[in-house]
Amino acid sequence: MSLIEMMVTIAIMMLLALAVAPFSASWGAQAYMRQSQTLLMQGMSQLKALALRNPSASSAGASAVMISIPGKLCVASGVPTALNCTAAAWTSNPPASIQVNGADSQCVALDSAGMPIAATVAGTVCGTALSFRVSRGSETPLDGTLN
Repeated sequence: MSLIEMMVTIAIMMLLALAVAPFSASWGAQAYMRQSQTLLMQGMSQLKALALRNPSASSAGASAVMISIPGKLCVASGVPTALNCTAAAWTSNPPASIQVNGADSQCVALDSAGMPIAATVAGTVCGTALSFRVSRGSETPLDGTLN
């Protein structure tokens, strides 16, 4: 094998690597979005389990609340006093941005039967529509409904 053949082979490999680089960034963003969607579904499962257990012994109103704020997702027993994750029973840091009911900072409240209920956390009215959007970068967002 001559030096010229080796240089041509290296040049072809570099061109192939440059052609694949944008796809790998897109694959990474899509993986982060799917991971965030999975964390959101896991959070909803934790919310339902906590609401049905009803550790705060709430007979009327919300027995558990899931809070979605930028960079954080958490589930708390009862209705917290602030829209943060300080007293949360479950927390997660999703790698993509999540919007619940069209807002970056939102909450979802369930009663002791596991049904969505209107509640207010620090002036934010918790949504009952349960729609979500997960996005990252220029990728097509993932839309869905929490169940």
